[in-house]
Amino acid sequence: MSRSVWRHPVKIADAMAATLQRLGLEERIRQHDIYRVWPLVVGPEIARHAQPHAILHGRLIVHVTDSVWLHHLSMMRHRLVPVLNEKLAPAVIREMVLRVGEVPSVSAGPSPKTVPPEPTRGVDPARLAEIDETLAAIGDAPFRDALRRIWLRSSRESRPPIEAPGRQRPK
Repeated sequence: MSRSVWRHPVKIADAMAATLQRLGLEERIRQHDIYRVWPLVVGPEIARHAQPHAILHGRLIVHVTDSVWLHHLSMMRHRLVPVLNEKLAPAVIREMVLRVGEVPSVSAGPSPKTVPPEPTRGVDPARLAEIDETLAAIGDAPFRDALRRIWLRSSRESRPPIEAPGRQRPK
């Protein structure tokens, strides 16, 4: 019979960082910062008409609403790429590729099609505020919501075990 080995508790942030590194996802997570810095770099008007779609092999793919915005951004791309790389340091973007495509509307709240928020009962309100503050910087809403659900599940206070009828727990 094997004995279970107890490990020392670790902070969730440390555990997630180690897990992301072990899975090789660290770079992909860092690339998601583009969703946070894009509106800061281009401004709200351009952000309404052009949104990052993906970063593939150093190419930032940006979807724009129409050919007018495609032309406008193509004239600005040589100035935007260095500024984006400065904000994303170390640099991840070699070039910007523009395509006419679907541009999601930029909104402050979740869209009606999103997964309902994870229930927060059993989570310390201070811990909940810390989670929301930490995740606020992630611009990719589906990714942010998935991380929030995972974090909330891990942060819930443990519930007492359910006793079998007629059994008493030792004191």
